[in-house]
Amino acid sequence: MATLTFLGSSAAVPAVGHDNTYLAVEGELSTLLIDCAGSPLLKLQLAGIEPSQLGYVVFSHRHPDHMYGFPILMLGLWLLGQNTPLQIIAEPESLHTVQALLELFRPDEWPGFCWPIYRKVELQDQSIVLDLPDLLVTACPTEHVVPSMAVKIISKASGRATVYSSDTAPCPSLVRLARGADVLIHEASGEFPGHSSAAQAGQVAAQAGVGKLYLIHYPALGTHLNTLLAEAHKEFAGPVELARDFGTFEF
Repeated sequence: MATLTFLGSSAAVPAVGHDNTYLAVEGELSTLLIDCAGSPLLKLQLAGIEPSQLGYVVFSHRHPDHMYGFPILMLGLWLLGQNTPLQIIAEPESLHTVQALLELFRPDEWPGFCWPIYRKVELQDQSIVLDLPDLLVTACPTEHVVPSMAVKIISKASGRATVYSSDTAPCPSLVRLARGADVLIHEASGEFPGHSSAAQAGQVAAQAGVGKLYLIHYPALGTHLNTLLAEAHKEFAGPVELARDFGTFEF
């Protein structure tokens, strides 16, 4: 079995109790982050995840709300004496951006700093992101205002699959990636370019035939959250929940 923890659930403007969206995934042997927003070392500890176990960070795209926590993550791991390189995986534009973001803080001046290993993903349907002993992570391109990728995480122990849309308008590539998945985590920031409403997230879940839908990356400030659930329920007959900070499930 694998465990997924929501470390943040909000769209780009956070609210009390709803940090910017990012996820932690723990397999039997591997721990990874998908995106990296606020206070990652603190969030990992609050979620009961030992920071030293973190081996990988997968970035969905280069917008700041999805990667601004990366420099402080690297600083903290350095101060904790981390000596195993963290692997950073992303599509080319995101990889370039996150590398430049870290280098702004001159880690070459941090004695003994363990530089991360950067790995590029060329986006196409079913691109391999990580093939680990316990987890298989694949990706597809989505429809955002910058290059972005959705990811599918399969637990090799259980065979169960979870898909995270990242930021996207509804698109056929995401439906294909999510086909038959046990869980779909889909953004619900609103119906505007490069994004989706809760109703559209429900439509994608129905088209893909997933087992359960979580809404994430929703406007947590000044929004009636039950309205989002009702909109998704109109389109998807299966169970729907709002992702909540530190909420968790196994797959």
